Amino acid sequence: MDLAASPSPPLPRPCPSKDNTAIVVRLVVLAVIAMFLLHILGSLRRLSSNSLLHAVVVGVYTLSYPLVGYTIGRMDSSGWAYYDFAVWAVFLLLLLGSTDSLTACRLSDIESWKSIYVKHLYKGFLLVSIVLKFSGGAPYLLPLSAILLVVVLKWYVMIASMRVVSKEYLCKNVKVVADYMRHKDNLLVPFDPVTMEGYRYMVAGEKYCIGKRRPAGCSSTKDDDLTKVTTVEQVWRSTGSLLVHERGKLLKDVCLSMALSKMLNRRFAGFEISEAGLDKTHDFVFKGLLAGDDKPYQRAFRVVEEELVFVHDIYYTRYSYLYQKGPYLALCLPVTMFALWSWLICRVVKHRSHGDRSLSDATIFIAGVLAFLEAYQLYLYIASGWFKVALIRSYVVTTFWHTRSGCFLEMIIGLLLRLKGFRPWKDKLGQYCVLQALGHRNRVRNCLHYATLHLVDKAKNKKGCKNSVRLSENVKKAIVDCLLGSNGHLTNGVASLRNNGVHGQLSSWACDTTATDGMVTRNILVWHVATTLCEHQLDAAGRNQDTVRTASILSGYCMHLLAFEPNLLPDHCSISESILDKSIEEADKLLKGAKTMKIRCDKLMKIGTHDGDSDEAPLVEQGALLARHLIEHIPEPTLRWKVLADFWAEMMLYVSPSDDARAHLEALARGGEFITHLWALLTHAGVLKRGPTGPKDVV
Repeated sequence: MDLAASPSPPLPRPCPSKDNTAIVVRLVVLAVIAMFLLHILGSLRRLSSNSLLHAVVVGVYTLSYPLVGYTIGRMDSSGWAYYDFAVWAVFLLLLLGSTDSLTACRLSDIESWKSIYVKHLYKGFLLVSIVLKFSGGAPYLLPLSAILLVVVLKWYVMIASMRVVSKEYLCKNVKVVADYMRHKDNLLVPFDPVTMEGYRYMVAGEKYCIGKRRPAGCSSTKDDDLTKVTTVEQVWRSTGSLLVHERGKLLKDVCLSMALSKMLNRRFAGFEISEAGLDKTHDFVFKGLLAGDDKPYQRAFRVVEEELVFVHDIYYTRYSYLYQKGPYLALCLPVTMFALWSWLICRVVKHRSHGDRSLSDATIFIAGVLAFLEAYQLYLYIASGWFKVALIRSYVVTTFWHTRSGCFLEMIIGLLLRLKGFRPWKDKLGQYCVLQALGHRNRVRNCLHYATLHLVDKAKNKKGCKNSVRLSENVKKAIVDCLLGSNGHLTNGVASLRNNGVHGQLSSWACDTTATDGMVTRNILVWHVATTLCEHQLDAAGRNQDTVRTASILSGYCMHLLAFEPNLLPDHCSISESILDKSIEEADKLLKGAKTMKIRCDKLMKIGTHDGDSDEAPLVEQGALLARHLIEHIPEPTLRWKVLADFWAEMMLYVSPSDDARAHLEALARGGEFITHLWALLTHAGVLKRGPTGPKDVV
């Protein structure tokens, strides 16, 4: 019997309640808005540290469960049964399944995947019962049933994506890569960081690799299985026309970023970086990524930026899980869903006159929005690095595509590889100035803290508003020049003073080298105040100089990390917060009554006179004393600001190594931080600690 030819009328129920049905409609429209926000803002959150954006995403993600539960109750108690309710119930199940670009908001969500699993089972059972209750004899039962099947599959993929990166399973998955990199066939092999010869970093196929002695790391002796493992070395050897010239180098670097993300993932799982002490690892960064170009920092940071996108996706999206199951499997779900929602729209439009037209219009609108969102997810994946790596890997191992017979397929692949998604990173640095933020009170946040019974965090350290500036090329160049000059031996500013010939002209406390707790925090605070006061002495033209902007931006960024992201710095976060709080209180007392920045700076310059007892003076006062020393002992402004710019570049590198990998991973979900990029770059150079690591001299 053709259901489409004999549509059944809606089933009457006792005590019809049109008001209740209207409430259901409003709730479903609210759920549509929630789904739209999760798709759009969820895909943007790794590019922005805007607190409002992240609050909206977390709020919608959290409130989805009660919204679905309440809407189900309203549907069940409605005084009239509509076929549209079945469609809406399937849509609500899709809302619970989140989006491809947003699986989890925080790492804590990943670790609680079992409880989320139980919630999904319960809500899914209720929603399926609603579908069965209202879809009997529906004219669009077939597309609705197919959609329901795919929705359940998407829901399973979301849970599975969270499970594989939970602590319980992560070590098992990463161990394969750790064993592979520890094997002697990868460690003891001739190498060239320019041609990538000998760099068997794994791009794909780790599930076939169990650390055997074969150079390709393949667990099988069959030659056909060699194509299942793709390394960076293999990609660089490819002679296909798509992988030559400048465009080809960019595509190869995407594969390199994928391989590096797998290697960096070992730090999140707690595995040893076995190749850290090798010349091969050192040269990969110092003679490979940072060499052979007029602006080597551009390539290095581009590779790391794309690498951190892969890392973010591994933990917070389902791209990685689908990619591991099949490189092109991620295309199937959105394509199937788009087709099914389009089919459903056609069925609803065809039978629109048989029921309540307003409800049918609402169903058409919902289905149209969901079809658009599925198409949006499809484009995001096709334009992503995951799809590009899948295409490049297939291109490398399928030599037929390099021939004249395969030129058409090669042209199609070339067009797909040109699609662009979102930028890898926001490319901004947060800024915070202690002297400028004095007196700020975030009363609104504090009121919300108490009104929500501590649900909203209380404002700390009287921090004022977050500011940010564009990460300039000069800042990148200054840091890379400092890294190349250090050869991987990181110090806390002493080297920059010696290189500029001013180390003996500054007091011994200018760069605190004692091993006391909070040493890094104290140095940042003192030099930040000194930099701020030195900048205050300049006119508008002087402040626009490259070295002035570089020093000021890095000074403000280090203070931003100290105020807002202390977990990313070497000192314990509680010690850093305590020192900062105390310094702000001391500054409030010292500058009491000073309302403007000019008055504060002038007053501080007069206060800093404790030459003989500088170690015991408040940190803000020590910063004023350091500013006076810099101005008096280095009267030439050009040299003074070169000293400050070099110091902050060195300090930025010094604070970057960290054993708290989880803190960097959590920061990626909040928009990311530049220090994470430096941390990853240093990791791949084998610089894991402060002090003498790696080769001592450049060969």
